[in-house]
Amino acid sequence: MLLMITRRTTLAGLAGVLAVPAIRTASAQDAWPSRPVRMIVPFPPGGSTDVLARVIAENLSKEIGQTVVIENRPGSAGNVGVNAVAKAEPDGYTIGVSTIGPLSAHIELYRNLPFNPLTDFTYIADIYEIPNVLVVNPQTPVSTVQEFIAWVKAKGEGKASYGTPGLGTTAHLSTEFLSRKVGMKPLHVPYRTGAVAVQDLIAGRIDFMFDNLPTIIGQIQGKTIKAIAVSTAKRWPGLPEIPTMIEGGVADFDVTSWSGMIAPKGLPDAVTKKLVDAHIKIGQDPAFVKRFQELGALATMKGPDALKARMATEIPRWAEVVRAAGAKVE
Repeated sequence: MLLMITRRTTLAGLAGVLAVPAIRTASAQDAWPSRPVRMIVPFPPGGSTDVLARVIAENLSKEIGQTVVIENRPGSAGNVGVNAVAKAEPDGYTIGVSTIGPLSAHIELYRNLPFNPLTDFTYIADIYEIPNVLVVNPQTPVSTVQEFIAWVKAKGEGKASYGTPGLGTTAHLSTEFLSRKVGMKPLHVPYRTGAVAVQDLIAGRIDFMFDNLPTIIGQIQGKTIKAIAVSTAKRWPGLPEIPTMIEGGVADFDVTSWSGMIAPKGLPDAVTKKLVDAHIKIGQDPAFVKRFQELGALATMKGPDALKARMATEIPRWAEVVRAAGAKVE
């Protein structure tokens, strides 16, 4: 039976989540890990979440002395895979990556969410941030944010189309956020993956999109798509020549796609500590940080308190955007 998350339960849970200890009291499994650990990635292979998770898994394997196996469980903008983490045994042999959607925006977006992000998990680490980039086909006659906005408006309501990896992804939320701010009304075309949407953008079948930088950095560098602006408040180190949306004249536009490492609720505290310590140690490795930068991401690799604090900020923020857009998913 699905758990219905209402605004009341969200606010109540939000008040309590910061009080939840980072490490729960439970009987320790000193021998952990004695076999491979499964890391659930809630998106298909090849996307930014999958690519970055594989780098983490490789490094985590070295830290804990066991293989970390990636299991892709896509569906419902990440909800399917995250729900699989919530329903797994809390024995330390299943962990998972959750993006911004399932841990924040989906509380308001989905009428029936099969898990409660505030109560159903053991939080391990805040693991990375990535920018979204506003991109268009190279033949599109715009080069600045203001030219882009004017071009979309000139096309008329529902005439300019944009692609996303699905409802509730940061690509979708970023576009809704921009549309509400500047009064444009484009047509949303959801895809199964961002990679397919990018191919349609290159082919001219859609007009524009926001997407995570790691997914499209190769196409930007190869000039098969044109970058207009990054979604972060400051210019991104990997794209120093591309202005921000704020520089382009859209005030207070600061959208970062972030992810956390989670495990099922009730993980033994000794296992939790080992996982937390391993993630923090990985983040202190300059080679790991550099690899993430090359992929278009910023490795944060902070403990569970950082992840909970981020959720406390992001949940009300995206609830407001979703309500303003009138978006709901059954």
